[in-house]
Amino acid sequence: LVAILLIPIIVIVICYLVNPDWIQQKAIDYFYPTVNIEEKYVDKITTEIPPVYELMSIACSLTETFQNDSNLLNQRTNYYSKMMSHFGPFKDHKLVKILNERLKNDDDFFTKGAIRPLSLNYDINERNELVNNHTFNIRSILLLALKSKIFTIDNHRDIINDFAKKTDFYKFYDENTSHYQSILDAYDQLCDFEDMQNWLEAKFDERYNSYRIICSPLTGGFHNTLSFKDKKTAKAQNFMFQSTPREGTDTLSGDELEITSSRMSRTVFTEIDHNYVNPLTDKYVSELNTSMKDFKDWNQNRNYQSKYNTFNEYMTWGVFCLYALDTYSEKNIDTIVNIQANFISDHRKFIKFREFNETLMSQYVELGKPKIETLYPIMFDWIKSEEEKIR
Repeated sequence: LVAILLIPIIVIVICYLVNPDWIQQKAIDYFYPTVNIEEKYVDKITTEIPPVYELMSIACSLTETFQNDSNLLNQRTNYYSKMMSHFGPFKDHKLVKILNERLKNDDDFFTKGAIRPLSLNYDINERNELVNNHTFNIRSILLLALKSKIFTIDNHRDIINDFAKKTDFYKFYDENTSHYQSILDAYDQLCDFEDMQNWLEAKFDERYNSYRIICSPLTGGFHNTLSFKDKKTAKAQNFMFQSTPREGTDTLSGDELEITSSRMSRTVFTEIDHNYVNPLTDKYVSELNTSMKDFKDWNQNRNYQSKYNTFNEYMTWGVFCLYALDTYSEKNIDTIVNIQANFISDHRKFIKFREFNETLMSQYVELGKPKIETLYPIMFDWIKSEEEKIR
């Protein structure tokens, strides 16, 4: 029996030694969660503030970790003040303390990133009890393996229910549904999601069947995106976790509204287009590694510690500027591009983005606005020439 059990282990070890990338990909394919795409999401882009997502956002917002980080928590809204009045007295609840222990050393954002999709696997009833809605199919062995690394909702269900009941979360959420709807309406006003998708599909070969934009009024600047496939249909569903639009846009002039729209659109677009840029970069990893000698010459942001992640961030923001060039008015385009270039260069510390973006945009126009893949070899040659100057 032992010999029989050893055979597959030996085969896996041999395969790994011969082709480690293949084994790694097979392991990812086996363990990576799948999604059950509801019909209401197929071939649509939706914006949502799901109740359990908001419940976990509130609980995280009460932690010391979130309170001390404006990237994680937006404290500048009336909603935040209302939330603190209601939930602040429960900041010492066991759930908040457990969350803070998991979050305070989460430098790679692994726990923060995991809480978001895991919360979508649940709804909440009027008794303030979590109810599994089976959005995701997650192997138990994966949750067990990650138990010590992330906050898993299923393992803390009783504590979450206790927090929801003691705070009467359901009532708070219900009382704020009109405010949530006004946020979603503002999203629709400021962001033309259909136009973004059409433009991206014209410029890339990747295709996705569903986009769910998930947001909370409490989110600061911490955005991320994840993509999952439906096990039955193999259709892909993208999840974008976002902050919400600024308040008071109804008083803006036409130019102010367009510039504000571009700011909000960029936060969504640069998450959506990771799902197009990253797979394309995967085809050019060798060229990237040859042209970019040291990512630290390009990136002083501690959260992007590789050539691959650095280049993808340059390209996702650069692709937004190409989209902006094709979308916004000529009189505002310079302002819109400069806002993005200044932010990613000076604030996010991708220090050569201005030069990168100028080259990318000029080549895009000069070549007749081609598909993005046409620009990849050109940009790798440019990176190589810049590296030679540095050396």
